[in-house]
Amino acid sequence: MKVSDIQNTANLIFTQLKNRRLKEALDSLRNWILTVQLPAYSDKIDELEANYRLMLQYAVEGASDPQRDAVYFGFIRKAFHLSDIIREELLTKYSSGYDYTQIRYASQLSSGLDYFVASLEEQSVNRSLGTLLEEGLSAQGKKLEYSRQHEQTRLEMFRHVWLSSEVQADSFTALLANNSIDEIDKSFAVSALTLNLLRVFNEERLGLLMNACQHAEPSVRQRALVGLAIIFSHYDDRLAYYDSIKSRLALLSDDQAFVEAFFTIIIQFIRTAETDKISRKMQQEIIPEMMKIAPQLKDKIDFDSMISAEEGEDKNPEWQELIENSGVADKLREMSELQMEGADVYMNTFAQLKHYPFFSNPANWFLAFDPSHSDIQGLSKGYKSLIQLLLNNLYLCNSDKYSLANSMMQIPESQRNSMVQAFKLESEQYNEIQKEESGLASNVLEKRLSNQYIQDLYRFYKLYPFRTDFTPIFDSSLRFHTRCFFNYLNFSEDQHTQIAEFYFAKEHYTEAFELLNTLSQQKAAPDVFQKMGYCRQQAGAFDQALDYYLRAEALQPEQKWLTRKIAYCYKMLRQYDAALEYYRRAETLEPENRNLQLQIGHLLVQHKRYPEALNYYFKVELAASNPKVWRAIAWCSFLSGKFAQAENYYAKIIEQNATKLDFLNAGHVAWALQQRGSALDFYTKSLQVFLQDEENFFEAFDVDVAQLRAAGIPEEEIPLMMDRLRYMQNHS
Repeated sequence: MKVSDIQNTANLIFTQLKNRRLKEALDSLRNWILTVQLPAYSDKIDELEANYRLMLQYAVEGASDPQRDAVYFGFIRKAFHLSDIIREELLTKYSSGYDYTQIRYASQLSSGLDYFVASLEEQSVNRSLGTLLEEGLSAQGKKLEYSRQHEQTRLEMFRHVWLSSEVQADSFTALLANNSIDEIDKSFAVSALTLNLLRVFNEERLGLLMNACQHAEPSVRQRALVGLAIIFSHYDDRLAYYDSIKSRLALLSDDQAFVEAFFTIIIQFIRTAETDKISRKMQQEIIPEMMKIAPQLKDKIDFDSMISAEEGEDKNPEWQELIENSGVADKLREMSELQMEGADVYMNTFAQLKHYPFFSNPANWFLAFDPSHSDIQGLSKGYKSLIQLLLNNLYLCNSDKYSLANSMMQIPESQRNSMVQAFKLESEQYNEIQKEESGLASNVLEKRLSNQYIQDLYRFYKLYPFRTDFTPIFDSSLRFHTRCFFNYLNFSEDQHTQIAEFYFAKEHYTEAFELLNTLSQQKAAPDVFQKMGYCRQQAGAFDQALDYYLRAEALQPEQKWLTRKIAYCYKMLRQYDAALEYYRRAETLEPENRNLQLQIGHLLVQHKRYPEALNYYFKVELAASNPKVWRAIAWCSFLSGKFAQAENYYAKIIEQNATKLDFLNAGHVAWALQQRGSALDFYTKSLQVFLQDEENFFEAFDVDVAQLRAAGIPEEEIPLMMDRLRYMQNHS
């Protein structure tokens, strides 16, 4: 049986249930169990359908039933549950995906969660005793033994919670409540529960995750909140039918700390959409530029810096100047600022360091950094400063810390010592940042923890070899604001605005528009309409953009930026009269804006008001003479019959850096001056550049035929000139 058929049938039933087409869903369920030969479920479907038909009978007869909606929602929940069970049974049997392969293996294991809770508690005591042992080979061996036992139990616990069809609620609650069990183990269990829920929905397990959102330990709480955001987004279609979940969410939303944390996590998920862009920038811009200047920098380090002994400790200012002039410094500063905001600037750096055996187990991608882990325990002896730096660093996610630690374990000790010195410097800088952040709000640490965890998840879902077997949670990173649960949270108007502004700042204009549109219905504000207009302008919907800009203008007229945008939209809509009017208004607000004057000149050309257009162009030329202005003057001079003037300006342009159209237009001017030889030369040069660009010269020539006639070129000569050029093209 094809896995795609199983998924498609399940999705069809889920869609029918989401749209409240319960009868069709029950029919689909019945056909499904017949097709896949699972008759054991027919009784449950029969019972559900019989009860539903009875409810329909009472409803049609007009019987009053205040509980009807609750009963109806109960039927839909049961149908969802049946669909989930059938889908899970079929996938467990037929899917070759990583998780279902593991489920088939895990079904042979008999240990329950209570066993793992007891084992983790006992091993926690053993590890505590291990730290009290005096240094020595036997002590080190004992510590390593305790660590490996604990890691094995921790991994088996993760697998149990992740893959089990029934998570023992009491045991899971006991695990999180046990003060003897390490916080790392508890947060690990929360990640496993999130994966379990992503595979199959379960109301009770979702309740456990919601409980964990109020856990006393920050890393456990933040992982639960991130997991809750993922699960709510993934199962958004179902939440409307679970009153208990909505009630619990409403209760949690009365806690301002919960709302603020959820708000932060949504922003952090939105930020993940920037990760690929940042990685490309690093790969395509910053690293190549650094490689370019590396030889020059090496030369300066080798010679210029070695002037005298007393200057041996100074850094040559030319090095910094070289970096500044290359443009790399600006890009590095930008990356640094993004990092301070919480952006994932290390994804590209550490993507190549996920090949260590540690990462072959998918569970380890979700493990918080544990300096006592057996894979990196060797660093704790003699490199405590490095371990401490990794442990305390809130900018590196856990996955990257493990990558770095594993890398350090592989390099020779002499090189390792050099790297430790570099890390000490970074550690000092980091301590300064920590001192600054110590005066900030107490939730700074929690924001860092959730951001680290989201980056851990991003690496797993983008880099793990079998990632395609898992639900792609980041596909919906930009769509949280469209989910039902978003409306159940008590976000303030200011928080809604901040999310919209974040979308806008990161150039996610479709999403920004959707949220701004909601805000505009609550309160009409000129800045909201302006941004809505800009969002639609970026999408190329100039008519809609104009509508919002005009609304903003009605509330706040005579705004420079807004007036220019209205003019631009009119121009793009080819409403040149209105565009000219608004560009003139803009000019009164910014009389020294040469670009506005240039635009007015262009529009006057559209209206064939060439003398006025030339006046504007000359104004611009007086302020800033450059080929862009010369082109406008030259073409307008040609159109107005001032051929000698046009010739002078095209000569200036050609001396600078002529384009294929400059040569074409210069040919028109020469022809109008009856300089046919010069015209042919210019056309030939234009033709050659057109050919290099693989574009059609003759199509461009055809566009200007009307202007050639107006310039006095005999109509019968035009096809002769074009044929002459075609022969030249054939021989080129």
